[in-house]
Amino acid sequence: MTTAFLIIALVLALVGLIGSVLPVLPGPTLSWVGWLLVYFAGKEVAVDGEAAAVSLTSVVVWGIVLVVVSLLDNFGSTWLTSRMGGSKWGTRGCFIGMLVGMFCFPPVGLIVGPFVGAFVGEILGNASTGRALKVAFISFIAFLLTTGLKLIYSGVLLFLIGRIAVRTWL
Repeated sequence: MTTAFLIIALVLALVGLIGSVLPVLPGPTLSWVGWLLVYFAGKEVAVDGEAAAVSLTSVVVWGIVLVVVSLLDNFGSTWLTSRMGGSKWGTRGCFIGMLVGMFCFPPVGLIVGPFVGAFVGEILGNASTGRALKVAFISFIAFLLTTGLKLIYSGVLLFLIGRIAVRTWL
């Protein structure tokens, strides 16, 4: 049963890492569920050369970090874009551009789409070209920052789960 939990946890963490980039999948949440499975498997991790069980405290702490990362992901881009002078048109355009880019021109579209979408959104909202470029750039930076946070979170959990799995199987 432990081996099955670890395999499922590894798969969830790997899909979570991929989901950190693809908005269709709840990446960090899947990674945290993988960590939760490791907790239920009762596996041990090495802490300063000694084995220690994955604790409920670590599950709770990673859960709290998940909530913070999710809040920043969902509201950070909007907040930063509006704080820097963007309108709802630019924010919506950024989101639409991300979706169109992801499905029509992957993987480059995932990076360029939010920028183009925010720019077009601001232009449609009657902004000047200069202002539209500023908002598009800010939306793009916010997208990169929140995606980076999700990648770091999911990457660390994948590393921890993978380390536990390797130590268990070797």
